Amino acid sequence: MRHGQFIDRPPCEQAHSFEVATCSDPTCGLHLIAKRSNDAPICEVVIGRPQLRQLLGYIHDEGLDLL
Repeated sequence: MRHGQFIDRPPCEQAHSFEVATCSDPTCGLHLIAKRSNDAPICEVVIGRPQLRQLLGYIHDEGLDLL
């Protein structure tokens, strides 16, 4: 996705909340666990370190960082 580009939301279940975690593998990335309103997990997404850097850049470029 490029800066300023919008997407249509896919027709899939939306998460009520999410949990952020890491695992014991030092080469792994950030784990995001999407959850339903009853706290049951929907899925897990692992964002690798290179993609995490890209994501942080996107957050900054879009003005979404909270600093």
